[in-house]
Amino acid sequence: MKQIGNGCGPFWLPLSLKDLLFNWFHEASCYRHDEGYAEGGDEARRKVCDVKFFEAMRRDSLRHRGLSRAIRYSQAYIFYTLVRVFGATSFNYKDK
Repeated sequence: MKQIGNGCGPFWLPLSLKDLLFNWFHEASCYRHDEGYAEGGDEARRKVCDVKFFEAMRRDSLRHRGLSRAIRYSQAYIFYTLVRVFGATSFNYKDK
């Protein structure tokens, strides 16, 4: 099955850099988030996609302990904040 989206990070960032910075840990969560954005809807649906994205990354973080968990959880929170602030331009808004 073909993946929808570009994974973690902005579309303009080279894939090799995205793999180094983001995809190594939250790749599956990012692709699921991209699928939700491609499906689209209204602003409420966008927020649901973003919250599910954060929850998935948070679950990923819980597989680790100590400092590693804290770093991954912080990264999840940063990703969530970035998609809330900048994600509207990538979301497929549907006509009402």
